[in-house]
Amino acid sequence: MRAPLLAVLLLASAPACSEPSEPRGSSMFTPDELSLFAELRTNGGTAQVLVTLLGDGTSITLDNTDHLSLIEPGGPEQALVAGGFGYVAQLETSATEFDLVFLRGTELFVSKLVAPPPFSIVVPSAPASRASPIPINWDAADGAFETWVDVTAPCLSWPITRYFAEDPGVYAIQPADLAIEPGTAGCDFRVWITRSASSGTIAPGLGESPAPGGLQMRSVSISTSP
Repeated sequence: MRAPLLAVLLLASAPACSEPSEPRGSSMFTPDELSLFAELRTNGGTAQVLVTLLGDGTSITLDNTDHLSLIEPGGPEQALVAGGFGYVAQLETSATEFDLVFLRGTELFVSKLVAPPPFSIVVPSAPASRASPIPINWDAADGAFETWVDVTAPCLSWPITRYFAEDPGVYAIQPADLAIEPGTAGCDFRVWITRSASSGTIAPGLGESPAPGGLQMRSVSISTSP
């Protein structure tokens, strides 16, 4: 769920032969032949949308009078620009609901993007001993929200990743999970919690597309001691 756009693009952009080809423009397709793969990401202060545009199953580019915009209802608007594998826009806001607008001439197609509920993370304020479980708590959400907990640190030989089919609101880093060289002193852990759902809708009149994904993300640092 956390990286659907990359998987889509790897399939959509895989060459059928070795001959190079330029992406086709969106104006070659009617609106009902265009598919939007959209994902909304927010950390409570910045919202970002990533969009891949497909026509006939292949990645295409916006051209002529076609435009994509991200709009916070009653708030600012930001045009999407080409970036990476598709189109991207970013707004400084704590909002969790947005309109993704595809404009062709005077025709508007408004898709709805929805992020999961926001939350705060609570961790030990004093350095936590790595010899005991280190508790992490956050505001659990009602509903079907997939959740990931990721822990990284310079002293860890490999990161810790945990997946939950439903949001538990709590997790403890276990001493047995820590791959750390003996004799390591203080070390700061970086904890990422990502809450995920596919709760948006694609505008009627556009081609068949999956429900837009939404990610609510938070990060916090934990000081640790042996």
